[in-house]
Amino acid sequence: MSQSPPRFVCIPLGAAGGRDEGNLSAYLIAASDSHDFICLDAGTIATGLAVAAKRGSFDDVSLPSDSPLTLEGEVLHHHVKGYFISHGYLDHVEGLVQASPTDTGKPIFAMAGVLDDLEKHLFNWKLWPNFADRGVEPCLNIYRYEELRAGIAKTVPGTPLRVTAYPLSHGPHTDSTAFLIASGDEYLLYMGDTGPDAVEQRNTTGDLWEVIVPLLRSGRLHGIFVETSYINNRPDAQLFSHLTPRWLFRALRQLAERVDAAAPQTALAGLTVVITHIKPDFSATAPPVPCVHRELHEENDLGVQLHFAEQGEKILL
Repeated sequence: MSQSPPRFVCIPLGAAGGRDEGNLSAYLIAASDSHDFICLDAGTIATGLAVAAKRGSFDDVSLPSDSPLTLEGEVLHHHVKGYFISHGYLDHVEGLVQASPTDTGKPIFAMAGVLDDLEKHLFNWKLWPNFADRGVEPCLNIYRYEELRAGIAKTVPGTPLRVTAYPLSHGPHTDSTAFLIASGDEYLLYMGDTGPDAVEQRNTTGDLWEVIVPLLRSGRLHGIFVETSYINNRPDAQLFSHLTPRWLFRALRQLAERVDAAAPQTALAGLTVVITHIKPDFSATAPPVPCVHRELHEENDLGVQLHFAEQGEKILL
């Protein structure tokens, strides 16, 4: 695929798929000429901000000389303009919960079912005080719920970004979400947790591919963030609506066929695919992270550029 100047900045505040509560799914995204971010999922916030600051990823963010805040606080309070939550599982909202008492007023954008889960099962004065603007009284009104409808773009106040949500299958009781982020006429795709269409018995990934085919053909999609939670020998019955390297590349090959049926082997060449949500464990002999890395490289017959998300780094796309 043709190279073009970076249009987006991404800073993962958390990139792993579990075990380490200080490194769970959360991704700051901004237009390349902006310091105003949205946060895609919010599993880890405070720790991720600290790691990113230490790595220099916020060195271009100005901290006023009279600010009472740390650099991380400045980013959270004044530069994070809203949260986009793919689904309500704890590893995607834990950081939001912990940040809420010291956060500033922000919208939480999500599909209706996800907002209902947050209202009924999280910010409900039983699991946590209600920092939102609806639900169990009293409402503390730090966050306001903003419903996303599938296929309808939402402009994010305070940023040049627009975000469109699409449903993804994530088990029998929960839908996840993909977010298509636009800056001008350039795009980035973030996929929340999801399993293979063939295992889930739904076509949500296939339907999503139809949306992005024109963007790939015109060179306007700058990257795809997608999970790969388990190694290839994980039985399908124990995927719990997640992907393996083999399943991911089956899906990417289907995408390549739709982009260019005459030459699918080169249709996605050069596309950046950012790998998220690898699930570490305590194995001393076969740790999953290097195994997933190796298996993804072995599966990669499409020439995509694999990038393994790391906490606190700055990614230009």
